[in-house]
Amino acid sequence: MSKRLPFTWLASTLLLSACGGGDDATSSPESPFPSTFTLQAKLVNDCGIESGFNDIELLLQDKNWQVLSRHQPDQDGQFSVDVDSSHINYTLVAKHQSSDIESLEVLSFYQVATAQSATYYATHQGLVDNSSCLCQTSDIELNHPRIDSDIRAHSSADFTNIDVLSQTRTRFNQVQTCKPHDQDWPVHSFSVQGKDNNGKPAGFSGFGNGLTDVDGFEIASSIQIANDNYPLTSQQIFDGRAHLLTSAPALQGEILVFDLHDYSEHAVYQGNSVYQFEDSTSIFGTVSVFSQHTVYSRDYNVALDVKPETRQANIDLARLTEIKQDGFYDYSALNDYQMANFTFVYRAKNPQTQLDMPVQWRIFGPIEGQLPIVLGLAHYQDVISADTPIKETHVDLIRSRSRDDYQQYIDYFASGQYQYPLQNISINSEDAFAGDIESYHIRVKLK
Repeated sequence: MSKRLPFTWLASTLLLSACGGGDDATSSPESPFPSTFTLQAKLVNDCGIESGFNDIELLLQDKNWQVLSRHQPDQDGQFSVDVDSSHINYTLVAKHQSSDIESLEVLSFYQVATAQSATYYATHQGLVDNSSCLCQTSDIELNHPRIDSDIRAHSSADFTNIDVLSQTRTRFNQVQTCKPHDQDWPVHSFSVQGKDNNGKPAGFSGFGNGLTDVDGFEIASSIQIANDNYPLTSQQIFDGRAHLLTSAPALQGEILVFDLHDYSEHAVYQGNSVYQFEDSTSIFGTVSVFSQHTVYSRDYNVALDVKPETRQANIDLARLTEIKQDGFYDYSALNDYQMANFTFVYRAKNPQTQLDMPVQWRIFGPIEGQLPIVLGLAHYQDVISADTPIKETHVDLIRSRSRDDYQQYIDYFASGQYQYPLQNISINSEDAFAGDIESYHIRVKLK
């Protein structure tokens, strides 16, 4: 191994993404195609109001991830970049803050169509403007029929935890609800699930505005599923929020569904099931793998027919040989999978203070390609160089059952829909890119 590509880097690269690899059939020169690529960077406040975000830079790159030019947004977070091709590579470098420490978030996209407007949703607690919001925090009691044991609770509103006050009263603590000053309080769902005195699943729900106690007398139906089911969750999406979460452990053969309520005609059901493979040890560290199957549908029977893959993917988890020393990678042994998304978590330092500054670099590309991280992050090598250690790496290998063209994959992720998926779910979602997704998730925690 060369010092430029140490084991810690390779283990992380196991989970990366980009394009091409080897002799790329698409690498022939492209005819000039003058166009303007636009990207909007946004922040979203606590009541869903969007504003422009301009603490971000765009690096325009060629197919081999070489930087062609650097670009800044206008004051409203809008990029307009004149290009001479129909598809481009680009990397976004944005300030990021989800705790007390400000850091960087880096995202790279391979061969996005320039005709499509892209969107990036930033995360920066210190810059979110909530002046247009009215928020309130309350403790909410849900009054419901008797549940004897194993009580679990869910709400579409944020809350910290619950107290089971009795078999018929459950308190949701520190429920937060927000709204724009000129709008009504949003409707939130509150639900409980457990077992009755016969040991059978039971669930009850109600709706409220998060300001007053709620009567939860709507009864969940018990829906039969495959007897050999793997752990399964179900929820409903409407008004841009996730409601009425229920779950079933492996081999239960049934799951509760709230199928009759005032908002049923607007609901899209989601079914999600996960199969966890046994952890393994590689020369780089601990490797965890799980498969996942997620379906959205107006018909809960369709949404609940989820079957995660139980066969281990054809991947070398011991030596990570899918990643080559020259930065090319190849996961094409997974038939019908079109995309590899990678997340590298770096042990970076703030270049001014030399204090720890966690940085994530996420890369969206095809199932076989070339990594953009080999030489570090161009123009930011004081943060991420070829030698910056990597704490852990994640790779998501993705297959959409309704799409078989990589271009549809990358355009979906460049649009930003993956960052706020619930706001993009509609009654036609079963026909959309994300309506039926299978994936493998691989995590390498480095030594």
